Amino acid sequence: MDNVLTTSLYLAFKKVHIHFTALAEEMGLDSAPLSALIKLWQQDGLTITELGEKLFLKASTITSLVDRMERDGLVRRERNHEDRRVVRIYLTEKARELQGKFPNFEQYIAEKTKDKLSKEETELLITLLNKMESAL
Repeated sequence: MDNVLTTSLYLAFKKVHIHFTALAEEMGLDSAPLSALIKLWQQDGLTITELGEKLFLKASTITSLVDRMERDGLVRRERNHEDRRVVRIYLTEKARELQGKFPNFEQYIAEKTKDKLSKEETELLITLLNKMESAL
C-alpha cells in the first residue's frame, strides 16, 4: 500500500481542481478569487483575517488577493468605525451577479461522479475524509 492513499487523494484533488479552475475561467476568474467569492457568498463582511483563515492563506497572500479583487470591482473594503484596525470585505453588485452564474460546486461534482459513486459511498467518503482531516 505504498503511497496509494496519498497518491489517490492527490489525483482526486487535482481532478476536482481542474473542474473548479475551468468553471472559474468560464466566469473570467482564476481559482483564487473564485474561492474567496464562494466564502463571501456564504458570509459577506468577513475580516481580511477571517477570509484568510477560511482559505488557509497567509496575511500577505490574502491581502494581495483582496487588492486584486478590489481592483477588479468584486469587493470593497470597509473599516470598522469603532476599531479602525478591523477591515471588513464586502461583495460588490458585480460579485453578487457572478453568484447566479456559478453552479453549486457540490452538486456539480456529485453529478460528475454519480456513475462511479453511489450516494452511500459519497457519504462514506465524506465521513472518512473528515476523520482524516481532523486527525492531521
